Amino acid sequence: NATVSELKEYNAYYIDEDTKDKSIYLTFDAGYENGYTELILDVLKKEKVNATFFLVGDYIEENPEIVKRMEREGHIVGNHTMSHPDMSIIINEEVFKKELEDLETLYENTTGKTMQKVYRPPQGKYSEENLKMARELGYTTFFWSLAYVDWYVDKQPTREEALNILNSRIH
Repeated sequence: NATVSELKEYNAYYIDEDTKDKSIYLTFDAGYENGYTELILDVLKKEKVNATFFLVGDYIEENPEIVKRMEREGHIVGNHTMSHPDMSIIINEEVFKKELEDLETLYENTTGKTMQKVYRPPQGKYSEENLKMARELGYTTFFWSLAYVDWYVDKQPTREEALNILNSRIH
């Protein structure tokens, strides 16, 4: 519920107001692999589109080759925390830092690359204190304009309904 200017104070964004370009930032939260990520990567490659994938620890551990492919094909891999907790209730700086740094280490051990300092709080839950801690750790926090709610596998809209939902939320 924060405004663009309030979020900007903490190096956090959900919209880029500083550009005249018409751009869509395509992001994915990958907490588990349900057999679709490689298909998504195929489409992104075919269409020459880069995206950001926010990953959790289990995902990297269980899908190292897919993670390496993301890196190799020029996508940004961001930090969605090691264990996907409700970060808004974490007030201890060391606990907060550990969630992010453990994932950074796992990513580096998996890919041999340093993880970019982009972060998305699990479920979009945050506190002002969390945003400050992320900023102090050098992170830019990214939220979203639309969560597609794909985790409800049996409640998915038709292709046309999905396009209508997506197109109505573009800003």
